[in-house]
Amino acid sequence: MAQPAAVMSPPEGNGSAVARTIAVLRAVRVLGPGTHPLADIATLAGLPRATTHRYLRALVDAGEVETRGCRGRYALSAGHEFGPAATARPAPPMGQTSPAIRAELVALQARTGQIAMIYVPLLVGPPVRICAEHVLGAHGSELAAASRESVQRLWRAPLEADASGLAIMAALGDGPRTGGALGRIREDGFAVGPSPLENRDAIAVAVWKGPAVAGAVALLASRNQMRGTATRNRYIHSVLDCAAAMSGHLTRRGTRP
Repeated sequence: MAQPAAVMSPPEGNGSAVARTIAVLRAVRVLGPGTHPLADIATLAGLPRATTHRYLRALVDAGEVETRGCRGRYALSAGHEFGPAATARPAPPMGQTSPAIRAELVALQARTGQIAMIYVPLLVGPPVRICAEHVLGAHGSELAAASRESVQRLWRAPLEADASGLAIMAALGDGPRTGGALGRIREDGFAVGPSPLENRDAIAVAVWKGPAVAGAVALLASRNQMRGTATRNRYIHSVLDCAAAMSGHLTRRGTRP
């Protein structure tokens, strides 16, 4: 089975203390409302547990993060979780990507006019995919009109929930090598299926950092437009090209997605 790359933030020994602090705080925020164990935060931040714990303690002292419960789980401090609308709608994740990777995502959105996303896997506990970056283009109002549940699934969902997670699962080597949904995805090189947003389908392709799975890039395209064979093929090839470019950046330069 291929192993996921811890690529969302600078590894221990690289970057400044400020960069590692931001990586830990971003990880807590991306994990969403509620409390989270140290292991999940360390995995998402791409840092050793001891280092993550040290920075979490500093964030607790600063009042940005708090511990809750007898098992020492962590959460954003009250009032910091997701701003004044925290009880109404889940907030989008903070940007987790490098400038080079975000530039590729912006280019994908510009070429297609659709919604472009990057997802990373979190495999500690029940495996999920988490949005690390998104480019909405002119579709912000569509997202604002979506239900809370749809938006929550857009930011975070089990790997098996949709094409974005299935593309990651197929790259990780889960399931039979041939046959079945994951075997078909491996043969095709992409996954297609309904997205969390109504009237949009997702086209997703795995992104690699050398031999390790870094995540998946996804295009959430209008279902009506996807009915046209030429448009559907153009979108698929655009996502394949974007994933190849991102994988090249990650592999050559060790960039995070």
